[in-house]
Amino acid sequence: MNDAQGEPALAETEAASAPKTLAMLVSGVSRSRAASLAAVLSLGITGMAAGCIQTDRASAPSFAPVVRKVMPAVVNVAAIQKLNSADTGEKGLNSDLSDKQSDKRKSLEELLRRFLESQGRKARPEPKVTTVALGSGFIIDPRGYVVTDDHVVENAEKVTIVLQDAAEYPARVVGRDPLTDLALLKIDAGHPLSYVRWGDSDSTQIGDWVLAIGNPFGLDNTVSSGIISGRGRDIHSGPYDDYLQIDAAINRGNSGGPTFDLHGNVIGVNTAIYSPNGGSVGIGFAIPANRAKPVLEQLRDRGKVTRGWLGLQIQPVTPQLVQALGLPGTSGALVSRVGAGSPAAVAGFQTGDVILSINGRKIRRMRELPRTVAEMPIGQRAAVTIWRGNAASTLQPVISEMPANPEVAELPAGENYGGRPERRTAAPSLMLDMSSAI
Repeated sequence: MNDAQGEPALAETEAASAPKTLAMLVSGVSRSRAASLAAVLSLGITGMAAGCIQTDRASAPSFAPVVRKVMPAVVNVAAIQKLNSADTGEKGLNSDLSDKQSDKRKSLEELLRRFLESQGRKARPEPKVTTVALGSGFIIDPRGYVVTDDHVVENAEKVTIVLQDAAEYPARVVGRDPLTDLALLKIDAGHPLSYVRWGDSDSTQIGDWVLAIGNPFGLDNTVSSGIISGRGRDIHSGPYDDYLQIDAAINRGNSGGPTFDLHGNVIGVNTAIYSPNGGSVGIGFAIPANRAKPVLEQLRDRGKVTRGWLGLQIQPVTPQLVQALGLPGTSGALVSRVGAGSPAAVAGFQTGDVILSINGRKIRRMRELPRTVAEMPIGQRAAVTIWRGNAASTLQPVISEMPANPEVAELPAGENYGGRPERRTAAPSLMLDMSSAI
């Protein structure tokens, strides 16, 4: 028997022998009095054990007060989508179909369409299939502004919001931002609605308690608890990845739901899970509140998001590059391409430059640079420290507005983040270093 198994048995033996030991110690006392004292001691041991259990239970946190406070602001989102039957089969029955196979299928379909048209025949349009995407969301304004994930309402022809009291309202899509997987909806209830407030996600720490509330598998609002397991996670679903990793259970249908701190403030928007089987394995990802809030404010005010842009293609700095370029360390981002006529080209950037800092902010890792540039005001002149020719120097590009398709050069498939990010489930194959455009 190992120690872990032996200790409880030993404790039980000692407790059981306590009355006998007491009887021996009080040999000068009558047998009845010894028995009475033994009974008192036995009850005392039992009472102390029960007291320990009660104390432990009392010290465990109860989330009920927070849940009562925030639950009315968490909603279910139902989006009616119309998809081609081929798309439905690809995403449903053949979910493991690779992007290359999908592109090949589309190319063949295009060739077939052209062949039929050359023969004077028209290709029959693919039948549309109606599907309902179920997700979650939360109200951030008493006027009825609702936050959810972009992939919940993507291709939606009709969106319905269901409140905790089962009241249903049609929703209008105010704006969407596929690059951060955020969407802002609006409902008109005719009266002020319960809402929640944003928290400060930058002040959260690994190990802090969090609550995730959402609509898993189409069920009503469900609460799960856990802790922040990690910060600054990059799952390569987009150029601005900076996720909170949480171990609170998140499943299909939780997308767009809030992550709360113990004060009832929203510190994240649930958006993806790592799962080999489609269910929760304790690794979920939430968009930090401090990243989501400015995006949603732009969607509310403009209906779209504008971002800063330089026109560069960048790659990580590797140990081999450090040695070859004489760099002082592995911090920074390597410029692999410069777009012709871009703000970076006008400022004098060259392929092979290593960007070390921007406006005094050190770039520790490559993926910090796209987010830093994107958040800068349009038209602002930036001070960018670069490493070139074994020495540091400064360039001063003017930040421009990112175009709709920020392609700066021909890129291998899968290396540009210009397309629609897949955020439903982070797969192991996505955990790779990739280049990025800024």
